[in-house]
Amino acid sequence: MKKIRPVLIALIALLFYTATDILIWQRAFEANDLTHLAGTYHIGWLVSLAGYATIGLLLMWGDWKDCFYYLTALLISAFSGLEDVLYYTLDGKPMPNELPWLDPNPMIFEATRSGVLVSVLFWMVMLACLYFAMYIWKNRPARLQEAAAVK
Repeated sequence: MKKIRPVLIALIALLFYTATDILIWQRAFEANDLTHLAGTYHIGWLVSLAGYATIGLLLMWGDWKDCFYYLTALLISAFSGLEDVLYYTLDGKPMPNELPWLDPNPMIFEATRSGVLVSVLFWMVMLACLYFAMYIWKNRPARLQEAAAVK
């Protein structure tokens, strides 16, 4: 369980972060025609992400690998397009063909549905590789040595 702790906490933080995004943006800003305040909304959006990051770091304080992986996974998930995919999935709406607000994002391959999905796939593979390098690859020889010592 300890090895998946940063992954699990990052996933939970991202789900709550996305649900908050849906509730505030759609239910408050769009519903009340406040989209002209999008700049203020986005600042609040970043502050809430910083709060989720801080809470997770405090939960895992003392284990640098968990802290590093959690923070990396949360930020990549939030900015790689995964949050947008979850946004539409949790809201039960189809993802639009064009997502022009993602155009300036350097982590997004292309601001289209397929471009965002390719970006998400790429970044999730990168996170999986990082997880493997941090938690599995280095520990593999130690586990083999322990098994040989037991025999």
